[in-house]
Amino acid sequence: MRTEYKQIVKLSAENGKLKEENTKLRIALCNLRDEFLNMGGDPNQLELFDKDDVSQLKIYESPDGGETVYERYFVDYSGVTKRKLR
Repeated sequence: MRTEYKQIVKLSAENGKLKEENTKLRIALCNLRDEFLNMGGDPNQLELFDKDDVSQLKIYESPDGGETVYERYFVDYSGVTKRKLR
């Protein structure tokens, strides 16, 4: 029971760090978007993906720090994550 508690506390702390990093990245992205628009950039160029086609949204993962890269779709309804080696 004691080791499970330690694992829960550790995961909770990691989750908090991830949320904090996510917030920082969102702020940085908003700042970059604002700078782009302030410089006269076309707002239509900011739309990189077709919002109605989720198959365009992919996640790239590397379990070994970049040595091997896998690609998978952001939304996978099959319940089984299908990855492709890139």
